[in-house]
Amino acid sequence: MGRGDLSAEVFSMRLKIALASVVLLVASALTCINASAAGSSYYVDCSAATAGNGSQSSPWNSLATVNAHAFTAGDRLLFARGVTCSGQLKPSGSGTAAAPITVDAYGAGSSRPVIAGGGTVYTAIHLYNVQYWEVRGLEVTNQGATVAERNGILVELADFGTGSHYVVDNVYVHDVNGGDTKNSNGIQFRVSGTTKSTHFNGVTVENSEIYHVDREGLTTSSSWGCRAIYACTSGPVWTANTNIVFRNNLIHDIGGDGIVLRIGADAVVEHNTAYDIWMRSAGNNAGIWTINSDRTLVQYNEVYRVRRPCCNDGMAFDSDGGNRGVIFQYNFSHDNEGGFVLFCGCSSGWSTSGTIVRYNLSINDKSRILYAAGESAAQIYGNTFYIPSGSSTKVIEDNGSGSTKATWTNNVIYNLGSGGYDQVANYVFRGNLYYGSHPSSEPADPYKSIANPLLAAPGSSSPDGYKLGPGSPALRTGLNLVGSSPKDYFGGAVPVACRPDVGFHQRSTFDDAACAGTNLVQNGGFESGTTSNWSVTSGRAFIATDTVHSGAKSLKLGPSQASAEQVVAVQPNTTYVLSGWGRVSAYDTEVVIGAKAFNGTSEVRAPAFVNTTWRGGSVTFTTGPSTTTATVYCYTRAGAGFGYCDDLTLTRQSS
Repeated sequence: MGRGDLSAEVFSMRLKIALASVVLLVASALTCINASAAGSSYYVDCSAATAGNGSQSSPWNSLATVNAHAFTAGDRLLFARGVTCSGQLKPSGSGTAAAPITVDAYGAGSSRPVIAGGGTVYTAIHLYNVQYWEVRGLEVTNQGATVAERNGILVELADFGTGSHYVVDNVYVHDVNGGDTKNSNGIQFRVSGTTKSTHFNGVTVENSEIYHVDREGLTTSSSWGCRAIYACTSGPVWTANTNIVFRNNLIHDIGGDGIVLRIGADAVVEHNTAYDIWMRSAGNNAGIWTINSDRTLVQYNEVYRVRRPCCNDGMAFDSDGGNRGVIFQYNFSHDNEGGFVLFCGCSSGWSTSGTIVRYNLSINDKSRILYAAGESAAQIYGNTFYIPSGSSTKVIEDNGSGSTKATWTNNVIYNLGSGGYDQVANYVFRGNLYYGSHPSSEPADPYKSIANPLLAAPGSSSPDGYKLGPGSPALRTGLNLVGSSPKDYFGGAVPVACRPDVGFHQRSTFDDAACAGTNLVQNGGFESGTTSNWSVTSGRAFIATDTVHSGAKSLKLGPSQASAEQVVAVQPNTTYVLSGWGRVSAYDTEVVIGAKAFNGTSEVRAPAFVNTTWRGGSVTFTTGPSTTTATVYCYTRAGAGFGYCDDLTLTRQSS
């Protein structure tokens, strides 16, 4: 029958049916594709009498069955609540950025599924050379009959390249008797191997608890840590782990270290609570520390009861060897036997530099506030340190090397004890408030105060007790610090142009616009495109456009030694603030801003810029009784690289 034999109505009806069938087929195909992209769910109930097919009605009943399966993107591996699976979980296969593989719990109630290594395996959970995995809601143990090197959760990459996207959320790791070795951990992200450059990119561990493990709680490690700047030329070249976040975890009853960040760049360790640390180890340990890493940010953590049964450490925080630009801010440290913080460039050539410690609170820390064992350009500002009566805690204890240099500014040092200061000649003290005991070693500070800061309830256990009270002499008496933190410990805004309050609490309100003064530096941003108004070292001063703090240009100086100087008009007996921004092109290089000839031969410098990213700095000085000019400068003073300066300002200090 030909088409011409069909009526128009019948032909139209058949055409609609055909089109509908095509639509259904396409929809069905899309549904299959989406189902495939979403992955499959596999169920595990180790109490089941027989091994099933992995469905919820017929679950797998052993970790061996799980480990034999190759998982794919979007798969979900679900363990029955309240059931223990013994042995090791070591799954294979990787997810994708759009569809990671998830491990989680299923079933009624709140009991967690348990993965129990029983001490018979090196690690209870081992994610090895896989990526795009998320582990949630599990309980993990690995307790053996005798001590041995072992772990709770180990995520390991060996000669893998870049491993991406790892989430450990809401897990409970406990009872791992790993012994006194730093390869024994509650949770560790480890890079091993030496043939292919390897690192993690994207690790988040959050909302989890680690309890009663040896030796370390939550850590990273890597075999790729050799940096030429530390005279290491024969090992695997430093390859930083990136996008690492340890957040909102509870770490307690740990044999050795609490949290350790090794060989990272721009890692964040925040909102963690760590206590009862260094409970069993024979070596040196601390609460939260980082080593051989760049720009680690450690903030909003509470660390207490770190023991010091022997040796040197036992403090809450530590910027250890090989760090660059670490920041410790908004942390609460109390009752730690080894003190508040350690700077440790502890090996020859293993320098730590540019550490910032700001807006933290230390209460009743023992031994020392700072244990100084090596740092070339630290800044300690806007903190409150409370040392109670009867304490012998030192404000600074030096390890005898005299290798630490730091600038102390705007700190409240509430010292009712008998401890003093070592090696004060190595430090700069400016604008601190020293209340209580005044040991003979207390430093000369040109802007110091010894008045009672009128804290709300000194000696209490709450941070609120260390807020500044009404009428405190610490109000509006701090020195300006351009590039400092924008807020205090409690989240209150900190002024830039107006004078800040001293200590970790900014009580005063302010109007930065009203405090802003006239900039006396000409061409301080170098936007003229020349070095006009500046006297420069011939052949070593350039206008740069490749890296700027603001605008389109900056000043490039180097290699060392190279300088740019400008004579500015000032008034006698007047206090000024010199501010600016700096960075370096190489880690062996230092650039500083400063002022000289403002009162005879007097000279002051802001803390050195030693980081490859822009940082701000300031220094305050007061002119002599007949001074009418001062010289300000930017100076690349060390290293084979270049120093950069930008946005230099000189203003009268606001009242």
